[in-house]
Amino acid sequence: MQAQPTLQASPRPTGAQVGWARHLRPAGRFVLQFIEMCAAMCIGGMALDLVVFQGMALLGYPNFFQDNRELSILTVGVNFAIAMGAWMAVRRHPRRHNIEMSSTAVIAAVLLIAAYWWAGFAPATTIPGWFGQVAFQCGPSCALMGAYMLFRYKHYTGDAGHKAHQMA
Repeated sequence: MQAQPTLQASPRPTGAQVGWARHLRPAGRFVLQFIEMCAAMCIGGMALDLVVFQGMALLGYPNFFQDNRELSILTVGVNFAIAMGAWMAVRRHPRRHNIEMSSTAVIAAVLLIAAYWWAGFAPATTIPGWFGQVAFQCGPSCALMGAYMLFRYKHYTGDAGHKAHQMA
């Protein structure tokens, strides 16, 4: 008769390992939330921009974006904010966080308009037309959104006690 192998208990994690896990899990959750929010804002905003700018072309303004640069940049920012707000409502974020987070896209648009007016800054993009601007504007909007998320770090890691954000 052969001896049965015995099951050995896995060694208990050391204090250092437990400490790292305690910090890595919220940081990973934060990064995933950031990626999710950027994707929702940029993809949803681009879809809304497609509707707006193609609609303007159908109404007889095929060069609306080039002829009205500042208004178009603001439109892109507002569309990003609408997409972000809709996604955050689906994810059941508190209204206050929804408004604050969505406003970062509009703030980024205002900063880009100011850079365009005062410094003559126009994005150098290889993508022609409004889509190039939208793709360019996604970066600054995500950067401001990331800064806001760092300001509300506990909320976006689930450490703030919000039931809608706690993983089961």
